[in-house]
Amino acid sequence: MISADEKRKQCISAMGADLGAMYCDLNDHLLDILLLWKQYEQLFGVDPETVQLLNDSAPTFFGILQAQLWDGVMLGISRLTDPPVSAGKKTLSIKAIPPLVSDLNARARVEAAIDTASTNAEFTRTHRNKRIAHNDLVHIQDRIANPLPPASRQKIKAGLDSICAVLEVLNGHYRQSTMLYDDILYDGGAGSVVSLLRDGLLRREQELDG
Repeated sequence: MISADEKRKQCISAMGADLGAMYCDLNDHLLDILLLWKQYEQLFGVDPETVQLLNDSAPTFFGILQAQLWDGVMLGISRLTDPPVSAGKKTLSIKAIPPLVSDLNARARVEAAIDTASTNAEFTRTHRNKRIAHNDLVHIQDRIANPLPPASRQKIKAGLDSICAVLEVLNGHYRQSTMLYDDILYDGGAGSVVSLLRDGLLRREQELDG
């Protein structure tokens, strides 16, 4: 396995200094968000039995964790689809990519993928601006008249997939490769916790029965 520095050098070599660095940084942040999402899915998106196991083990803790993971992923999606400049400062965003792509055909494909990602991520931006990063008083005091856009696992997955698609355009054009984000393995995560909890509750039941 090559080091992070070597991966960065490879990206810069293939894409040029500015675009390669931007791609590498965006990819790193995207992988962090995907890691959070994988933990959420392993805990709360597998089946009702797993959710019941968590509720039987530590309902308050896992309730808090569920909300924090959910908001963390939505915050991450909104950040990666921010305007390229905010309050006069450059941001790490997929929208900063197009000016760095010299090949006009590749740039057009990147821009089309960014448009899709921006549309899919719009609901996360509203949640961030009114609930996660700020306390919008109008929404808080009258949530019925000022509802937030619906958020679902399907919409979050679509937002993540569309951001992946933007980077895959670059990866395919400059490196003739595919990242295969859905196939990345995260060992030692929430799935391990679920297995330990299941074994622990089973052992406790056996001790009580014995």
